[in-house]
Amino acid sequence: MAFLANLVGFGLVYAYGIFFKPMSNEFGWSRSVTAGPFGFYAIFHNLLALFAGKICDRFGPKLVLAIGGFCLGLSVILMRYVTTIWDLYLFYGVLFSIGIASVYTPVMSSVSRWFKAKRGLAIGLTAAGLGAGSLIFSPLCAWLISSFGWRKAYTVLGILAWVIFIPIVKFMKEVPRESAESGKLEGLSFSEAFRTLAFWALGFSWLFIALALWALIIHIVPLATDRGMPLMTAGILGGVIGATSLIGRISAGFFSDKVGRKRILITEFIFQSIAFIWLLFSTEVWMLFIFAVLFGLSSGGWTGVIAAFPADYFGFKATGSILGFAVILAGIGVAIGPYLGGYIYDTTHSYNGMVIVCIIATIAAVISASLLRPPGKISRSHGSR
Repeated sequence: MAFLANLVGFGLVYAYGIFFKPMSNEFGWSRSVTAGPFGFYAIFHNLLALFAGKICDRFGPKLVLAIGGFCLGLSVILMRYVTTIWDLYLFYGVLFSIGIASVYTPVMSSVSRWFKAKRGLAIGLTAAGLGAGSLIFSPLCAWLISSFGWRKAYTVLGILAWVIFIPIVKFMKEVPRESAESGKLEGLSFSEAFRTLAFWALGFSWLFIALALWALIIHIVPLATDRGMPLMTAGILGGVIGATSLIGRISAGFFSDKVGRKRILITEFIFQSIAFIWLLFSTEVWMLFIFAVLFGLSSGGWTGVIAAFPADYFGFKATGSILGFAVILAGIGVAIGPYLGGYIYDTTHSYNGMVIVCIIATIAAVISASLLRPPGKISRSHGSR
């Protein structure tokens, strides 16, 4: 159920890049203006993620997921009625933010609590829902838009989200009380974790890498179509990123349990920078598809392990709250990346500058991740090396 929740939620997030050009063209908005509501969503939903984590710590994931599923479906249906940029800020920036904030942090923190010996694999499988969302929703949205227009496409997606979230909420299992109580006996509180280097190294590495990731995710379809690729083919390109990220998430989660999560995290960051360098020189369709494979494997790899670090490094006492705050810092990167990509395009009429920024941000993430060290009060299991 956690996998499915991520699939639907982030499938709809990735879909914004597919709708980007049709909305921009209809209203005559610049690309930086069109990216603005997504940037607002990125900041707002990550602020809400901290509160979602606290509620999940106290009451469990069912209530939070019910709110999330309802808000996701409603916001996407209302997107059909967008006529001004401010409608987009309200429906996507506010309402959709509530939905996503009520999905990712609760399911990832719950999975972290459920599993210990194979936490990396469990997190990787759950995070694979993000890749599956891109794999399914990117080509689906491209087909819906090409066949029925972007407004009807949003209506279909909203109804689909409501239908799928009913069994998610019904069958999502609470963490056993005895597990939660025993977990509270070990680990750092949020305030204790806040004062550690590991807390900030994790947060800033996530910020930088998220900036690079989401600048690309939101602009990859416009970038590809600008280079002569049809919309349907560009949608398939997004699906390839999602498909290969599935492999990256699951394999990285599995191997992180064997060789250590920090080692896997830094390796995936390095490979993501190589993918961006390849993209800088990609002018042919086949080159873009090679990029999609490299980028999907590397981005899927790090997203498949990064959510495990709060439980690994700080214990179970405040997993949801710590993860929620780390997601806030990541959200700053998510907000900056797409807007900056649009601004660079508007001023230079090229995405090359954006790709260079992505390379720099990924290198900064490598440097920050290299500073990760488990706090002394938490036992150093092999998964936190």
